[in-house]
Amino acid sequence: MKKKLVLFYLLISTTAIYSQAVKTIDRDSFSLKYPDSWTIDKTDEDYDPDALFSLDASKADGASMMFMIFSLPLDADEMLDEQVKTMTKALVKNPTSITDFDSWGNLKGKGKIIKGKLMGIFKGHIKLFMYTDESKSMLVMEQLYDADVEKAAADFVSIANSFKFK
Repeated sequence: MKKKLVLFYLLISTTAIYSQAVKTIDRDSFSLKYPDSWTIDKTDEDYDPDALFSLDASKADGASMMFMIFSLPLDADEMLDEQVKTMTKALVKNPTSITDFDSWGNLKGKGKIIKGKLMGIFKGHIKLFMYTDESKSMLVMEQLYDADVEKAAADFVSIANSFKFK
């Protein structure tokens, strides 16, 4: 009985994810889909639709994804090390854990998940992922408070799964 309930919940959750309305970003070098309840932060002074942009979830205050896309290969280890240093100085000063992972959506690369209190107050995590090949690189940073996991975690997965380099 318990297994049937879990399967039913997964089916309903999956249907809800795929049935929600989505918007598409379709640029020369990449494309992705995101829920229409999310917004692109075009007010950022560094906003560049081809290279630097953020998506913010409206239903979860602290949920966001930042993309940095480069038209050259970068050293993934060096970039991740610098980002971890920056995040642990500014956002998650005393991390409870830092773990490695190696895929984001359909891409293979290097990543770090930094867990702890964001801004010293809210439990959550920063997920950093670096992809690089012979001609391009991408850094993705996801921020999610533990309190918003139920509201936004599936959106993060669907965005990651939709991302494609051209």
